[in-house]
Amino acid sequence: MKNKSQLYTFISDMEFPSILRFDESSGEVLTNKDISKGIYHFRWPDGTTCFPVEMYLAHLVSEGAVTITREDGGTVGTYASALSHLVRYCYKKNVEFWDLTTVHIDELVSELVAEKKSDGLTRARNNDTIRLIILPKFVAFLKWLQAEHFPTQYIIGVDRPKQRYQVKLKIIQKRGREGRNFGPSEVFLTRLPTSATKPKTAIAVSVIKRLWDTLNYEKGVMRLNDHLLQLFDKEDQEAHLDYMYHRRRIQLELLEATGLRPIELVRIPYSSNVEHIENAKIEIPTYKREEARFRIIPIERSVAMRIEIFMSVHRDKFIKRLIKYELISSESEVDDFIYLNSETAKSVKQSAAYMDFKRLSLRAGIVTKTCQSMFRHRFVTNMVKLHLVSFMDKNPLKSNHNFNDKDYETILKKVASFTDHKDHKSLNEYIDLAWEELDVFEYAYQMKNLHSRFSAISKLVSDTRAQIKGLNYSEADLKPIIKNLNAIEEESNLLVDK
Repeated sequence: MKNKSQLYTFISDMEFPSILRFDESSGEVLTNKDISKGIYHFRWPDGTTCFPVEMYLAHLVSEGAVTITREDGGTVGTYASALSHLVRYCYKKNVEFWDLTTVHIDELVSELVAEKKSDGLTRARNNDTIRLIILPKFVAFLKWLQAEHFPTQYIIGVDRPKQRYQVKLKIIQKRGREGRNFGPSEVFLTRLPTSATKPKTAIAVSVIKRLWDTLNYEKGVMRLNDHLLQLFDKEDQEAHLDYMYHRRRIQLELLEATGLRPIELVRIPYSSNVEHIENAKIEIPTYKREEARFRIIPIERSVAMRIEIFMSVHRDKFIKRLIKYELISSESEVDDFIYLNSETAKSVKQSAAYMDFKRLSLRAGIVTKTCQSMFRHRFVTNMVKLHLVSFMDKNPLKSNHNFNDKDYETILKKVASFTDHKDHKSLNEYIDLAWEELDVFEYAYQMKNLHSRFSAISKLVSDTRAQIKGLNYSEADLKPIIKNLNAIEEESNLLVDK
């Protein structure tokens, strides 16, 4: 949001025609001229008229919700200013107002927090400005848009049974500085960080471990919604929970193993991947550019085996269960994706997968900035490390002290073929990250095998620890076993988080 050219213009003393009387017998229309104190002309960044915002500002004036003055435009100008951020974001992301989701709002808030003034040091606005002035106007505009133009679409609101909104709100008690209660207020779920956010980095190995541990620990407390509880018998309830658990495992597995984008996660094809998975590869779509294309990338054999089991066992049983209870009539109704909705067997919305991951992060007690895209940064960093090691293997005299630009270009072009970056130069920042992480190994050429084995050990220990805790043994009996598992995990973790 660096383009700060103002998107709105206040035009004072605006004349417009009004109808005084219509003569039905003659068809004559008597008109007059009315003079308004002013109107706001609102534009998209490309200069074309932004009609939804213009209509909303006119609505505010007509309802008397805001004032408009000839001198400075009045308080309606504060709405125009606040909504400029939303308009710029939607224009940049090529998303319509009515297609916004919680994912978009989270990203926009992060941009508002991180944005700097022209000096490059001072924040463009503080958290109170964002929370108390800008965001409430986003909510008001989207709720108006929903009520006036999309009454049958759940664009924004607080989730209720059978009503799931694209942009989710929660109800809080609004209080003044002196503790005065101003009553309930609907606000975004997004939490503002205490300071400006830093650029995204690779997700820390310790954070990945905590996510896996939390997922395993919570398997025993997962529950179905009321509809499925009433529909399924006890055995199928357990089987369905098992599917949902393994679907969440696959989400983490794929994020870590492929570095795919969140929207690509829910669009991985099923049929075309049956053969690829057998060969330790996976075909995933690319949504970085306007038209979706596909790329095939290699994955660890152990990862491929777990994905294959999910596809051939858990997914297959899940589909048969939905047919059994007539939630779908036949397999022909199932979307051709690996990742499926747990009730309809249709594709999962990106926002739903995003919220699933966000809830897992919160339950894991992770206070640092964590999002699905950080797995992509981890994947790219690891890919650069592996190619650096491979390059040094073939060129024994090479080290981080004598690599030249041509060497780096060769490596980054190979990495870009897997990550589908259009310009390999955009991966330059990962060079330093990769060298920093390689420094923790005494023998760099061993890194590839070490990394994959350490990752596998960590997951196996996490799984085993969760299984043992589910056994009917006393805490005293389990304590030494858990202690030994923790020691194994600690000894295998030679990676240093940055």
